[in-house]
Amino acid sequence: MKLVDVLVISDKYDFTTDFVCLELEKRKANYLRINRDEFHTYKIHIDTSNFDFSVTMGKLEYLISNKALKSVYYRAPIFLRETNQVESSVEEQLYNEQWMSFVRNLLIFEDALWLNNPEKTYKAENKIVQLKYAKRVGFNIPYTIVTNGNPDLTNEKYVVKSLDTAFFKINGKEGFVYSNIFQKEKIQNASLELAPVTIQEFVNPKIDIRVTVVGDEVFATSITSQGNGVEIDWRIVKDEVDFTAVYLPDYIEEKCIRLVKELGLKFGAIDLLKTETNEFVFLEINPTGEWAWLVHTTGQLIPQSIADLLVSKS
Repeated sequence: MKLVDVLVISDKYDFTTDFVCLELEKRKANYLRINRDEFHTYKIHIDTSNFDFSVTMGKLEYLISNKALKSVYYRAPIFLRETNQVESSVEEQLYNEQWMSFVRNLLIFEDALWLNNPEKTYKAENKIVQLKYAKRVGFNIPYTIVTNGNPDLTNEKYVVKSLDTAFFKINGKEGFVYSNIFQKEKIQNASLELAPVTIQEFVNPKIDIRVTVVGDEVFATSITSQGNGVEIDWRIVKDEVDFTAVYLPDYIEEKCIRLVKELGLKFGAIDLLKTETNEFVFLEINPTGEWAWLVHTTGQLIPQSIADLLVSKS
């Protein structure tokens, strides 16, 4: 039975996790990766005599112990967003619900460093909570309201977006709701009763900055098109933008690191806007944000930083 120092929880086809596992192998770390979409192929056992967790994969058996486990890399959102509206079978429902409960119960390993702890991720995924914490640490935040009514608006344009990430199944295809810019009259005349939406101050001109925080390390990337900021949600024209590694002012880096810590996280993907007067405006933080595309486009050493944190936990 092999003792595990680093536990990785992800999915089989999560290429972001592949980067981290490659780095752990370079460091010859005693790590184990378990994939949520392969749980049914494992044999797991936990009992309350010592609260150790054993898992058998084929002929290999591993032991995750409170005494030996240093860290856990948890690569998954906590909110379950159902993109397939077709009713699941009883077996599928049982699989999803009970294995998700099993993962949550791995919080028995309280002394390990979690990147990130699911309890903290659950809280940090909430957009209004993020804005409250960002304001608390000193970030400028855009004027924001959440409503299902017809608000009084003073500016000519606003950004409208979903309160939570919105996925839909439309004619057999998956749909995703991006942030959109609307004139105030269209918002005020819209029928919003069905569900609340987020209406946010429109900041323009601006440059989008993606900030990836790992512990006390900060990796910043500007997102531009032909050297200029992108007025709309850049993800809509992602094939037409350039990603460039940049340095942030020390005071902004400090706020990013502090925000991640205040939310109880070790990792956070933060979206900022840089205005034409060189001010920085906080938009949101994703505790399970993607970063593999930054490795491909900028060469930033994010997986190395994550692996360093996982293996160096004292």
